[in-house]
Amino acid sequence: MSTTPETSAPPPRKRRPPRRVEVTNVQVLSPAMRRITLKGTELEGFAPEAPASYIKLIFPEPGQTEPDRPLPDAPRPKSMRTYTPLAVRPDVHEVDVDFVLHGEGPASTWAAQARVGNVLFLMGPGPGYALDKTAAEHLLIADDSALPAVENILAELPSSARVQLLVEVISADEERTLKSTAAVTAQWLPRGSDHRSAGVPLEKALRSLAIPADAKIYLACEAAAMRRIRKLLTDELGIDRKNIVGRGYWKLDTINHPDHDYGEDN
Repeated sequence: MSTTPETSAPPPRKRRPPRRVEVTNVQVLSPAMRRITLKGTELEGFAPEAPASYIKLIFPEPGQTEPDRPLPDAPRPKSMRTYTPLAVRPDVHEVDVDFVLHGEGPASTWAAQARVGNVLFLMGPGPGYALDKTAAEHLLIADDSALPAVENILAELPSSARVQLLVEVISADEERTLKSTAAVTAQWLPRGSDHRSAGVPLEKALRSLAIPADAKIYLACEAAAMRRIRKLLTDELGIDRKNIVGRGYWKLDTINHPDHDYGEDN
């Protein structure tokens, strides 16, 4: 008689130590986007290894002016949210983080009222996007939540790269210049304030876009929309799935969506 070995669950991901940081600058990028600079000596050694990596930010709970420092074995803080570090300046222990003001949740509320001297705890960085800098063609498909990841990628691409960029935003007022040495053709696609139409402008734009067969594609937006769009790319537009990296940055009707939603369940 033979038996099947039991498979053990993978060990929980080890948390990196929390780093105390303070706000040193708040910049208004657009009506719905704020760029907030965080600084602290505990950022010593903080260095994301790839573009579009992520961090965890822990915000104050109601009634707090400063969040509690999380303990190693404590439950996950309810006010912890996932973001992409934009510019990192290790020599002065600073990092810039962009926030979308979507009008709900502890992070958006905090960012709308952020002032110099406010304190957060930062954890990370987590893994990023394995960018193929040798590829000639790139397609970046994102909504406003993934704009920092897009900016990370654009900053890393060489001048020889050609990029088609589709960005879904709340309104045309969110359009702004994104820096890159690559040749970038961008479409900014207003969605309106109804989040339930997430992904619809991106799908419409893709159906009229000429996509090179060998393009490397980074797709990051609302989780269900990401799955629909990847299916559109593979089933209708004939794109090889191995050329697509998908990320579900947020999910309708879900608080604190996981940072590791790669859509591999379909």
